[in-house]
Amino acid sequence: MAPLGVDDRHEPLPGLAGLPAYVWRRLPRAGRIAVVLAAVGAVVLAVLLAPTIQESKKERADQDARDAARAKVELIAGIKRAQRPRFGHGAAAGSDLGARGTLMAATADSIRADASKRAAAGEFNGPIKRVECQPYPRSATGPGALDDPAQRVGRFSCIAVTSDIPATSGNRAGIVGHPYRARVDFGTGRYAFCKIRGRPGELAVQARKSVAVPRVCGG
Repeated sequence: MAPLGVDDRHEPLPGLAGLPAYVWRRLPRAGRIAVVLAAVGAVVLAVLLAPTIQESKKERADQDARDAARAKVELIAGIKRAQRPRFGHGAAAGSDLGARGTLMAATADSIRADASKRAAAGEFNGPIKRVECQPYPRSATGPGALDDPAQRVGRFSCIAVTSDIPATSGNRAGIVGHPYRARVDFGTGRYAFCKIRGRPGELAVQARKSVAVPRVCGG
């Protein structure tokens, strides 16, 4: 038998869900008071700190916005520098298709020289294998300005090619390189071209929308 005055009743340990209530029932009065005071103190502390936390979040958000705006400004400035027009001049071609081809080849040579210079300076990867151009914007009908004597001025999208992608059973052959835009005046023999900045990320896409390709290069 248990000694007189000793309660021999035993409350089994409950599961995880019932554990807090079990602990609360077994706490002495002083322990319960301490728990209540701690909970009240935590609530009061949270209320007192809330304005400071909100202000800290606002300051962080404002700083992030300033950093993003500064990065966009710097990116736009970089795009404008990269897209600065370059100019060249060849023999006036008029409506002579052969002379037009020669002038277009001179334009491609100038683009290749510019791309090779940029690659040597570390602006982008090289070497530059060749330059390929096609009418801009691409049209499904009618010849481009290069083959149409009636068009005095032609706009072209060009690629300074760095590598070729061989054809496979499921894909056509392709090229990899750096994009350019060119405008050729076959009447005067003058031409202009601009390097087009790539699109590595979302911010770059946003910046590109703020910086149009110079009209002198064909827009």
